[in-house]
Amino acid sequence: MKNGILTFLIVVVACAHAMAQPLIDREGVASFFSEAPMEDIEAVNREVLGAIDLDKGTLAVSMLMKKFHFDKSLMEEHFNENYLESEKYPKATFKGMIKNLAALDFSKEGTFEAEAEGEMEIHGVAKPLSTMVRFEVASSTLKASTDFSISIADHDIDIPKLVIKNIAEVVEVKAVFNFKK
Repeated sequence: MKNGILTFLIVVVACAHAMAQPLIDREGVASFFSEAPMEDIEAVNREVLGAIDLDKGTLAVSMLMKKFHFDKSLMEEHFNENYLESEKYPKATFKGMIKNLAALDFSKEGTFEAEAEGEMEIHGVAKPLSTMVRFEVASSTLKASTDFSISIADHDIDIPKLVIKNIAEVVEVKAVFNFKK
């Protein structure tokens, strides 16, 4: 009898641990906008991998730089070859934590904000990043969205002086993920 209860408890604990898997979205959307005196530049990546562990409060994002698409193919080529050097630095990543996790209840439907803090790596350079994340909780989905600014100089992205007025020094970034519970 004792062995049966012990076995049952082990199965319950193992099942609970297995159910606490991170939520994953392989079709997250990231975009950036560069407003400069000569020209505005916008690009979208619709194949961003995002993961969130609601129990631990961890967040992770990974995207291939070559998946950003522009209205003009020449901009896309310059972005990948000249500025981001996508062959040498193929990915951008973010790894972080939700700061106020204990105050959040992801089991209740509604909308709320939380601060995420972590490290963003672009062009081989990792920098601290703190951003607000908006969560929209529904019965079977969790939407997470954020927007923040990135200084291109912080990530050692060189812009030739000839085109410096075409590209903003600070780029506005947006990201949206739709996780299925």
